[in-house]
Amino acid sequence: MNLCHECVGKNAMRIPNRLAMIDGSTGKTFTYSEMNSQVNKVAYGLKQLGVQKNDRIAIYLRNIPEFLIVFMAISKIGAIAVPFNIMLKKMEIEYILNHSESRIIFGMAEETTENIFPILDKLPKLEKIILVNSGGKNGLSPVEILYETLVTNNSEFLDTLDLSGDDGLSILYTSGTTGKPKGVLATHESWLSQAMLNASQVVPMTEEDSIITGAPIFHVYVVLTALPTLYAGATFVTLERFFPDKALELITKHSLTHFMGTPTMWAYMIEEYLKNKKKYDISSLRLGQAAGSSLPSELGRQIEEVFGISLVECYGATESSSTVTHSRFGHFVPGSPGWPARGWAIMIVDNDGNELPNGEIGELWIKGPGVLRKYWNDPENTSSKIQDGWWKSGDLAYVRGDRNSDCCLYIVDRKDDMLVCGGYNIYPSEVENYLAQHPKILQSVVIGIPDRLKGEIPKAFVVLAPGQNSTEQEMIQWSKENMAAYKAPRQFAFTTMDELPKTATGKILKRELKRMEIDRIQAN
Repeated sequence: MNLCHECVGKNAMRIPNRLAMIDGSTGKTFTYSEMNSQVNKVAYGLKQLGVQKNDRIAIYLRNIPEFLIVFMAISKIGAIAVPFNIMLKKMEIEYILNHSESRIIFGMAEETTENIFPILDKLPKLEKIILVNSGGKNGLSPVEILYETLVTNNSEFLDTLDLSGDDGLSILYTSGTTGKPKGVLATHESWLSQAMLNASQVVPMTEEDSIITGAPIFHVYVVLTALPTLYAGATFVTLERFFPDKALELITKHSLTHFMGTPTMWAYMIEEYLKNKKKYDISSLRLGQAAGSSLPSELGRQIEEVFGISLVECYGATESSSTVTHSRFGHFVPGSPGWPARGWAIMIVDNDGNELPNGEIGELWIKGPGVLRKYWNDPENTSSKIQDGWWKSGDLAYVRGDRNSDCCLYIVDRKDDMLVCGGYNIYPSEVENYLAQHPKILQSVVIGIPDRLKGEIPKAFVVLAPGQNSTEQEMIQWSKENMAAYKAPRQFAFTTMDELPKTATGKILKRELKRMEIDRIQAN
């Protein structure tokens, strides 16, 4: 078994002249045969550098074709890829490279020069830096290698290492909201099984399809987007960084069939499309997917209506190798990411780990083929977060129906996002779902802010739909009329999509928004 062989090698033999990738920035194309050749050259070059099975190789690249070529080359020789966010800076990078003990890093020349070369003396395990998009840099130091040199000077023929399904494939580092980032170890079997599931059932695709995502591929979203595309023999179009106009331009130019992204990305695209309909031809688009954060039911309806497509919503995590539950095309369940995918089970438990009856809110535990084997070099978190094969998600949820076969999952919130107002539990995502039904609101984010009498009160940050105007008093009054008094936001702030703090995947950073708001309150 080897993920590279299943996703690239087989298609290079089966459909060598089909397009595997299109670089959305440059227009450069790669057939499956050409991609396979590039993968082999990079893999051969790594072997020449002494890379062995299970060695860690870091990837610090944008969403460009070279990312997937490098990832597959690492897979091919049995090493373990350590992709991380191109937006990370020196201290964050230092922690990840040292914790993973990465020997080599593939890095964008610009970001690497800025953030890695200055800390080389703090990276004792790092032996080589392979620069991508360097523009043919001269005067290389002993630690530097140009990507172009690696590709040019090595053989395009190399046998794939046959591995066990339990062999390590990648280590993805979580965001670290409660301390240092945790390294999630995935295996060839866990990611391959999920890629097959996603390509065949979750967001079905064939060799005739072409897929684009707004999500970064250093993220676990890669298992839902790029890997299924390559496994199916379809075409993956890279979007170096998500901008709604650029995504719509690429859909128009290449007649793309699938778009996958976070709810925030979809909201951005709706806003851009409705403003500039004449610029774009989206008639080729037929399937859409949303994941990464809760999808308000009204936004889901908007997506299907505005783009004329079928939509599927998914729930998953880095620790689950992407999809755990998903809705089904043509059977969209507003407010729910569906029910478990084939091979997966979910369970809702109380604080003592006892299973709760249907309808009661508790912590969501998940079990299935993509669950992580362990946290890298972290036995404490491994033992506390994984119990008898169940991973404890930290999400609050409830189910309707039988948990193993015919249930609908409803995500309430993160355990640590819940706020308590005068003794009442308030789940921000529930309030956001209500606000999404207001005809003037495109996007809302609700957080708890300190209050002297009630402990916390809900405050809403609202992005209005194009052409709409409103006042704080109007929104407060509407909220009081449409939800329980304790849930209704006491304060509203009008903002824009760009002003909301977000992760690289477009997920709203509620903790950062809350920190900013508390800083503002304390300064006044």
